[in-house]
Amino acid sequence: MRHYLNSRKVRRNVIISRGLSYGGLGIMAIGLVVSLRQAAPLDAVLGLFFVGMVASQIGLPMRNRWDRHPRIDEVLDSSMKGLDERFAIFHYTLGSSHALFCPGGVFALLPRLEDGKYEYRDGDWIRTWTGRGRLRRGGTRKLGGIDREAAVEAERLRKGLVKKLGPDEAPAVHAFVVFLHSAAEVRSDGAPTPATHLKKLKEAVRKLPKGASLSDSQLARLSGNRA
Repeated sequence: MRHYLNSRKVRRNVIISRGLSYGGLGIMAIGLVVSLRQAAPLDAVLGLFFVGMVASQIGLPMRNRWDRHPRIDEVLDSSMKGLDERFAIFHYTLGSSHALFCPGGVFALLPRLEDGKYEYRDGDWIRTWTGRGRLRRGGTRKLGGIDREAAVEAERLRKGLVKKLGPDEAPAVHAFVVFLHSAAEVRSDGAPTPATHLKKLKEAVRKLPKGASLSDSQLARLSGNRA
């Protein structure tokens, strides 16, 4: 399988996330030092704490996404290890975060991180989860946003391909939902958007019916290799 990663974007976001998280903590530390001064203005102290807290709160989820291993792109790559050269995946470079090109077509992959049991029935996605400990209760609820989010991700990829290849060469784009949590269970029969668990992703994409994809020369253009 061919893998393409926008490593420049990854490095940039790692630097930004570290700067926000560590910088935010540093600003709050400065606020603490200023607050110990007898004549410290209250507005300045509160302002420093507020700015530091906001920066660190923005930086923390960014670090979890970009500065922790394995990243989502690494998890997806590992799950499809062993597929042949007819399969290619692009990360963070074509509008959609994760774009899969295979004999079954072109797919924008939409990762989901939650645990629980996911079923598609009666026109809705249903999530059922069990309680763990005192702070979490089990329950069941409808998830109305999965197909909508998948459609948005597919549209981002379509626009990215149109920009790179032109409207005449850009193929149809579909979405594919991938549940990553080890405790997730998926039953997607009848769902408008194909979905599977990470551990079954390789087999699922192998079994996709044949669809319109891209040629080797088009994939080379997308990767920046004109040869």
